[in-house]
Amino acid sequence: MSLSPLVLLALAFGIGAIIAAIAIPLLIAWQRRLAIGQQVYEDGPASHADKQGTPTMGGVAFVLAAIAGTVVAYWQGGPSTWHVPLLLLVTAAAAIGFADDYLKVVRKRALGLRARAKFALLIAVALAFVAWASTQHVYAAQWFSGFIVLPQWLWWVLALCAIVGAANAVNLTDGLDGLAAGTAVPPLWLFSFLFADALPAAVLGACVAFLYYNRHPARIFMGDTGSLALGALLAGLAIEYDFLLLLPIIGIVFVAEALSVIAQVASFKTTGRRIFAMTPLHHHFELKGWREQRVTTMFIVTSACAAILTFVLLAFAPPGQAN
Repeated sequence: MSLSPLVLLALAFGIGAIIAAIAIPLLIAWQRRLAIGQQVYEDGPASHADKQGTPTMGGVAFVLAAIAGTVVAYWQGGPSTWHVPLLLLVTAAAAIGFADDYLKVVRKRALGLRARAKFALLIAVALAFVAWASTQHVYAAQWFSGFIVLPQWLWWVLALCAIVGAANAVNLTDGLDGLAAGTAVPPLWLFSFLFADALPAAVLGACVAFLYYNRHPARIFMGDTGSLALGALLAGLAIEYDFLLLLPIIGIVFVAEALSVIAQVASFKTTGRRIFAMTPLHHHFELKGWREQRVTTMFIVTSACAAILTFVLLAFAPPGQAN
């Protein structure tokens, strides 16, 4: 039986949402029973003190949803050759995040995985995926004016930076209730709708269900398990669909969060002055007096506008596919 694209997306979305709705309460109950949860850093905003002990690792639901999306695609008999590699990418990134969360929450190691170890593992995962992806299509990227053929070396650099950068950028964004998951919804919708892809549709459903528990005041956080998985998935989809040049636009909020940290560090090291009250960027607005919900809403709306703008502009792009 062959389903129409919209029915396929609705099915994948629904299955992802149901999986998350079942898995997340179980994760909350497990951590409550063991009396473990998120550790809040002392150098963060004072208003975050009440988040101490909140259950985390909710990103496990995203991986389960990604598996479901892959199964739905296979059930339809026409899966993309990308689905299993994408699933492996997401699972590997989530595993790195889970190890970090486990060390912080269960083993009480405040900083989790060492930064260098986490970065090295992400690079290794990215290299493996990009090496495989390079065998699947020509080195090109979609732009609003059409496809642009890229030098091989530049495509490799962009692809590697996309995975490592997106994973870390989403991780940095995951600092307010509902922020990272809510901001990821528009890009996931864009990939799902444009390409009738069950995998991002299933993760989109999981994100929406997760937001029910993650909205302010959050009952669970996605943790590094979720943020690294979401970032890797968005980058992997961008590589699959030749969106490497468009990824910074549809992920504008994640880019802004990451750049705020880079700019803050660079400015302080070179001039001794800070550009922002605190980074990542969402903390700057908090310290300027914005309520947490207002910051989250503004960032989600910005992400939605970027996704809609990209969709509209692509509607007028010259037809064609590079892969």
